[in-house]
Amino acid sequence: MLEYFYNTQAEQFASVEIPKELLTGKNFSSLSPAAKMMYAVLLSRMTEAKKNRWIDNENRVYIIYPLSKLQEDIGFSRHTVIDSMSELEEIGLIQKLQIKGKPSRIYVKNFNKAHRFQLIG
Repeated sequence: MLEYFYNTQAEQFASVEIPKELLTGKNFSSLSPAAKMMYAVLLSRMTEAKKNRWIDNENRVYIIYPLSKLQEDIGFSRHTVIDSMSELEEIGLIQKLQIKGKPSRIYVKNFNKAHRFQLIG
């Protein structure tokens, strides 16, 4: 039988949030559930960017998250991780950049339409 959480024990686990726009937004309806979960995991990794100084010369935040680590962290097969990353890249939610001799940078892009319009207008 599983135990209950008591008092401050509930705070011991980090959570991953899937933005509602990804679940209900028309722009993202073509994404597979795996790709939506992958985006949420990548988005949560952004909290490490400042600590690790993952900011490029143009002040853009990126993350480093090897495929093998992604597989391990979310329990997806290598094939599912690769397919999900491809889906996210195709729709424009991420951009991968390979710099010779360094790990791939993953730029997690802002899904929020209102924010995009603010930047343009």
